[in-house]
Amino acid sequence: MSASTALLVDLVVAFGLVVVLPLGLSLLGPRVVPGAGGPWWPVAGAAAAAGAWLPHGLWAQVATAPFLVGSAVLLVAAVRAALPGPTAPRPLGVRLAVGVALALPSVGAAAMLADRGGWGLLGFSGTYLALTVPHMLFAGFAAALVAGLVAGQGAGHDDPRDPDTSDTHRAPDRGRAARAGAWGVPVGTGLVLVGYFVGDAVELVGALVLTGALWCTAWAVLGLAARGWARGLLVTGSVAVACSMLLAMWWAVGEATGLPHPSIGQMAATHGVANAVGFALCTLLGLRAVRGAAGERIERRGPAGPALQGTAIRPHRPSRTPGRRQA
Repeated sequence: MSASTALLVDLVVAFGLVVVLPLGLSLLGPRVVPGAGGPWWPVAGAAAAAGAWLPHGLWAQVATAPFLVGSAVLLVAAVRAALPGPTAPRPLGVRLAVGVALALPSVGAAAMLADRGGWGLLGFSGTYLALTVPHMLFAGFAAALVAGLVAGQGAGHDDPRDPDTSDTHRAPDRGRAARAGAWGVPVGTGLVLVGYFVGDAVELVGALVLTGALWCTAWAVLGLAARGWARGLLVTGSVAVACSMLLAMWWAVGEATGLPHPSIGQMAATHGVANAVGFALCTLLGLRAVRGAAGERIERRGPAGPALQGTAIRPHRPSRTPGRRQA
């Protein structure tokens, strides 16, 4: 990996640690993740990001210590989020997606610790180890979190007396796409990780599953009720992930078959930036804006917290003629 590519990867990782991870956790709330929305997470991320500019060795590893502690906290939160709530158990796919989102940063933290010390980890070192960190923050955390939030945006929270919140008025294709995304993103990410050890063919299958799942999630995101700049953010995020995953497919096919494909530097500048800024940042900001615009307070029932116990994010539906009864 060239020096310019390494610098770009470090900047993308810093952006994920300081901006994307804290933003995503704030959508879950402190009932799900201790300190979510507070200063701890961006400060821990900034310390870990600063370690990239230190020489490989002890002090670079010490800089990752706050993030390592945070990743342990997220692992505990992942187990709690994956379990059904006592009052309103969530669909398994939603719990799986949010649980995986919270668990994967610990994989990135382990890779970061090894890379900063100049070690190998499970047979990997150098470029592949360095690239594991941004993949866990964006393809892992952000993608799984968005998939879980969108798929769980109304389950267990709808009031059948209120046509604005009833599942019976939702576009069935959007709901199916959201559920497929919630299942597919964790499964695809897992297959890609297994492919690192088994071979390029398994990694290609994982990339196919992950791409299809993220496209399903993007389609579901486009069905959320949003206007103005919030709508623009969600559309930007959906278009960005659709394009970035085409590049990921090109890369995976090339690695498995030997066909020409983009270099690591080209992938970092296109796929990596599109995932970080276009998809992760824009989509999470859009979801936050939609929630705020709804003017509703998120329910906090049980230890699973707001993201699993119902959100204020609602699907977009065509307007109905006043006074006309629907079939």
